[in-house]
Amino acid sequence: IDKDIERSLQNIIKNIGDYNKVFIITQQSIINIYSSNELFSYGYHIIIADEYELAKTMGETEKIIDQLINNGCTRDSILIGFGGGSVTDLTGFVASIFMRGIDHIFIPTTLLGMVDASIGGKTGVNTSKAKNVIGTINQPKAVCINPLYLKTLSKKDIINGCAEIIKYGLICNASLYKKIVLEFDNLIQLENIDVIESIIVICCQHKINFIIKDEFDTNDRMKLNFGHTVGHAIESYFKYKNILHGEAVYYGMIAASYLSNKKGYLSDNDFNKINNFITKIPKYNIENINVYQ
Repeated sequence: IDKDIERSLQNIIKNIGDYNKVFIITQQSIINIYSSNELFSYGYHIIIADEYELAKTMGETEKIIDQLINNGCTRDSILIGFGGGSVTDLTGFVASIFMRGIDHIFIPTTLLGMVDASIGGKTGVNTSKAKNVIGTINQPKAVCINPLYLKTLSKKDIINGCAEIIKYGLICNASLYKKIVLEFDNLIQLENIDVIESIIVICCQHKINFIIKDEFDTNDRMKLNFGHTVGHAIESYFKYKNILHGEAVYYGMIAASYLSNKKGYLSDNDFNKINNFITKIPKYNIENINVYQ
């Protein structure tokens, strides 16, 4: 985690291995924002995926692999996933199946990517029926995070990423959750980039701890799915359009908390606090969802 990570990137790659070619998998929207970024001055091959969740399909996976073949990618090459969670999910999946597995690293550009999607090795693409139903667990060789990238995001995208931060607070860090509740307005305004960087560090460490205990998602790691069961169902219902992942997870956390309350695990008071806070967070395009049905 470094505000000048680009200057270190070539040394990071050299320290990982001796690669004949480096490929960046990204999206046109990312290139439009970061066209002057030092990352694009190294002469790496650029592969452009479709936008948002449309990148995460088997068809797009095949297109990416065809481009890698056409540009001479081999087992001795490395992939860089440069973008949000959809890019890192796709890149990790491609890396895990191309020539039965090649190395990859991630440079996440979104808050959601920095605190969740790029950490832990889960890869995946969607079908029309379900999210991430096709995928592997394939750890990147490195994850390089520059908190300054957050300044390029809209408030909507920051709020989207905060869903995963709130998730960490609710499942394993009460003090983090209280901090988010008290300072939410300042956080989404990025009033102090050092504060949000410290939160990124905390969230990454929490996720790393879960991965160390349960890399293959059979026990402890399943706690990270809090809010995601109903959240993924909502995303699927909307065919991954007009709703961001974090927005769906907000509703999913309310639903999971509601079920926990009804089963007697979560007090009325705690449920009401969670519900009242999350429902005050601005939502977009999905005002009519009733998570209690």
